[in-house]
Amino acid sequence: MPISILFLCLARDCADTIPRFFAYLDRLESAGFRCAAIIGENRSSDGTRTLIEEAAGPKIALLDTTLMASGKSRLVRMAMGRQALLDAAEARGISEDFICVVDLDNVIVNPPSPPAVRAAVERLQADATIFAVGATSFPVYYDLLSLRVEGYEFLSNLNKEITDAKKRPCSYFRFHQEHIYDNQRLMTRDLPVLCASSFNGFCLYNASDYCLGSYRADDEADVCEHVSLNLSIGRVTGKKMQISRDLVIQAPADHIPVGFFRFWSNRIVKRLSRFR
Repeated sequence: MPISILFLCLARDCADTIPRFFAYLDRLESAGFRCAAIIGENRSSDGTRTLIEEAAGPKIALLDTTLMASGKSRLVRMAMGRQALLDAAEARGISEDFICVVDLDNVIVNPPSPPAVRAAVERLQADATIFAVGATSFPVYYDLLSLRVEGYEFLSNLNKEITDAKKRPCSYFRFHQEHIYDNQRLMTRDLPVLCASSFNGFCLYNASDYCLGSYRADDEADVCEHVSLNLSIGRVTGKKMQISRDLVIQAPADHIPVGFFRFWSNRIVKRLSRFR
């Protein structure tokens, strides 16, 4: 029997990258996997919904996630969208062995190879003490907001610290140097590692464990939705997750360590792109 994976993804303004995701599913199928995907689309302005509708069929389903617009903050909106995907998967009936949660923006430009995905599957099959295997990234592990691991206790308040740091432009770059960049490099050197939570753009779950969790939480306005899910799974199962050294994606350019001038030019370009 081929290994079956259900991909759950949110997509907004991903017209440039979502064709790469469809091609990636084909690569995995050619490597012996059986793949399906549910893609939640939320008010894209670049033709993303049309691309999903054109690809829709027995293996790819479109989920309308415009309900996210009612969320009062970005983190709440993301929790709402991810939970809608989880609920849709359960309503559809999950026959797949594994769930893969993946970002469809620039993360999917260079996704993990089929052999790396197979190795992650084999890791989950061999070790009953872990519920998921998360990706690392090059040149550094980038997603500190979703991370909960022993020795990095400051992470529980990182979202608030980033929000506060944005109010001090003169020290905002230094904040990234001392609190973001240094810890991204440390995490990359320390892998593989067991943790309570991670995402980093690509994460493979045992389907039976994934369905025991929830993205919604009382503190969802302040905490990354992946943290809420992973901690809830850990509480129910007593298991942890592993960040693999071999399951590798490309870190988004706006999340990796850069110098002062690149730091600010990236942010200016990103802000201007919102007005196109």
